[in-house]
Amino acid sequence: MEENNTKTIEESFEALEEIITKLESSDISLDESFSLYKNGMEELKLANEKIEKTRKAVMAISKDGGLEVFEEEE
Repeated sequence: MEENNTKTIEESFEALEEIITKLESSDISLDESFSLYKNGMEELKLANEKIEKTRKAVMAISKDGGLEVFEEEE
């Protein structure tokens, strides 16, 4: 699971697409389906966390016209 924390959002979406493709296959077992579903939910959670973190980092225009990163305090 550690390696998933270093994935980009795009890599998580690619992993989700692979999982969905495998789930749509008719030649997988029920056990494998449950395992893929669990892995997909973990990927989705990680992607959502990264999206939320990115959303909170908002670009704000400073007085001199430059951009500053504004991060919401938690």
